[in-house]
Amino acid sequence: MEDKDELLSAMDIDAIGEILNISLGSSATSASALLNQRVNITTPKVEVMHSVEFHFEALEPAIAVEINYVSGLDGKNIMILKESDVKVIVGLLLQTDYSDQEFVLDEMSLGAICEVMNQMMGASSTALSQLLNRSINISPPNSFLIDNSEQFKNKYFHEGDTVVAVNFSLMIGDLVNSEFIFLMTVDLAKELVSTFGFDGSAEEEEELPPVPAPAPKPQKAPAPASAPVESRQQQAPRAAAIQQPVNRPEPRQDYDVQSASYQNFDEEATKLSGGQNNNLNMIMSVPLKITVEIGRTTKKIKDILDFTPGTIVDLDKQAGSQVDVFVNGKQIAKGDVVIVDDYYGVRITEVSSNSEIMELL
Repeated sequence: MEDKDELLSAMDIDAIGEILNISLGSSATSASALLNQRVNITTPKVEVMHSVEFHFEALEPAIAVEINYVSGLDGKNIMILKESDVKVIVGLLLQTDYSDQEFVLDEMSLGAICEVMNQMMGASSTALSQLLNRSINISPPNSFLIDNSEQFKNKYFHEGDTVVAVNFSLMIGDLVNSEFIFLMTVDLAKELVSTFGFDGSAEEEEELPPVPAPAPKPQKAPAPASAPVESRQQQAPRAAAIQQPVNRPEPRQDYDVQSASYQNFDEEATKLSGGQNNNLNMIMSVPLKITVEIGRTTKKIKDILDFTPGTIVDLDKQAGSQVDVFVNGKQIAKGDVVIVDDYYGVRITEVSSNSEIMELL
């Protein structure tokens, strides 16, 4: 059995969490449009463990979604969600209230959840393609109910295998405040990290250069005894010359005059280590998906099936209203629609404050 602590370094684990946070953040934007609800997928927690140590009792009864990579990456991902959360997702998509009904994973429900996951993982693979600078394609997701957790683990992992489990928080409007698990093999995790061209263990070694021994301080030569006397003799006539024309009735007072000290605002910025520079460069080069929304509406499936060329869909905003600007599914600004060289654009007129953005996050 391999030592799990030696398979991935701390920097590798941080990079995996950041990569999946960005890719699944894009999938949340797709799910928001599909379900007509605000969907947030945040706070990844990456754990490396042996397959025998992996448990998901908190999610049972659970539903698994298998995603296979066709090109760009080699391997597969498994998502494990609560059945109750899937019930809400299917109900929103089919415009059906399952709250008082027993949820059955029939053909219609399977088709609905597969469609949602296909849209979400399609957006996630697109974000991964941009992030890793390579074309990544997936096969249609396969959903199934997990009847037995041990049988499920034996299907995907052998005894002694090491797996990477990433726990995410899942929020869907006011209906769901839950979590799900994103599983992958160590080989797939290493392939994701290796795309950035650095090795976590090597960076850690570079951050700890050997400290040279301090050189001995040179001894100061003793000052000649005549120097202070000579200095006083030179200063005495000068002081007398200065004081001679001064004729004040008040007694002379001695003041302790010192130069004013000010805070230095020109100090050099703190130097980053090699690993910190790599992390900063990686984050600064991450593309973010910007979406402009002019309005929303809700339609039943039967109304959508009646759509024909020329059908007008009413939105919940009046003509001339400002549009909302979203970054990775989170609204950060408002603006006016403009035309720039025959292309649509948005002139930002209002930006949310940092406190409001942090509340959204």
